[in-house]
Amino acid sequence: MTAMDLHHDDVRAPRQTASPLVLGTMGWGTDGERSVRAAAALHAALAAGVGVLDTADIYGDGDSERAVGAALAGLAPQVRDGLRVQTKCGIVLPGTRPPGAAPGTCPAPTTRYDSSPHHLKASLAASLERLGTDRVDTLLIHRPDVLTPVEDTVRAFLAEREAGRVERLGVSNLPWERAQRFHTALRSLSADGTGLDCVQVELGLHHRALVEAAVLANHDDAVPTSGAATLPQWCADEGIALQAWGPLGQGRYTRRTTDEARSPEQEAAVVVEEIAERLGLPGEAVVLGWLRRLPWDVRPVVGTMDPGRIAACSRADDAAAALDHSDWYRLLTAARGVALP
Repeated sequence: MTAMDLHHDDVRAPRQTASPLVLGTMGWGTDGERSVRAAAALHAALAAGVGVLDTADIYGDGDSERAVGAALAGLAPQVRDGLRVQTKCGIVLPGTRPPGAAPGTCPAPTTRYDSSPHHLKASLAASLERLGTDRVDTLLIHRPDVLTPVEDTVRAFLAEREAGRVERLGVSNLPWERAQRFHTALRSLSADGTGLDCVQVELGLHHRALVEAAVLANHDDAVPTSGAATLPQWCADEGIALQAWGPLGQGRYTRRTTDEARSPEQEAAVVVEEIAERLGLPGEAVVLGWLRRLPWDVRPVVGTMDPGRIAACSRADDAAAALDHSDWYRLLTAARGVALP
């Protein structure tokens, strides 16, 4: 398959019943092989009803955004109009020059987080150029920049929204308190009172802090992260989409093993396989279904480029509906490696 195949009549707009999945594009690129794989991934995602693409300015040093732009350019207008694109800004990597830097600016000596007004404006302009568009649906602040007041970042975003270059604001990898400040500032400063569109965090069987903060309340094993137990329900109450990146844990729970001495992750993979076989569903669907079973409407960001795995992931809600209380807690216990108190 090539990018040109996306013009074919069998590629239509996402299904009317939209998938909760977000297609992650961190591994996309414009070289020959990755371009072909990206086209196949997008084809599979559209067939599964996925309506959101996720990228970032730093993914592949901008190559992910270029690949997304190329893929979108190959879509029929009615298909493209049914897709939302979100990108991120706010991280400057070592050895790179931030967008909009003055000539002769030295490369960054270390990673830093920058959501200053100047950086946001320059980053968004560079992203739009790479994406080959004049507007992106959602811009996420990638990491917390504690040196820039939240209100300054929000005002810069609103200026870009007023100019028609972006529609919504989201945040990524922020603690609940700072996400709340963004939401409050945005609602206060925007003319229409609109708040955050989405909050993106790492979440899955392998990265359970938000779940365990709720489950292990008032126990010595409770996760001490401030606001961790509050964030998911707050998002649900405020109508903010909670997106989970890395929800499959790099496939650690869907790989078969023949080792006699299994690690806790391998033991959990056995439980996933047993439940998947009983339910007649793919293992990936069970892993994501565990998240979807939560009352937080978690939206998994699936970064695989394998069409088969994308199709498997698209069964997540089938798995969520089939998992009972026993299954859900069995998966949690297996992933933890120790019983609940």
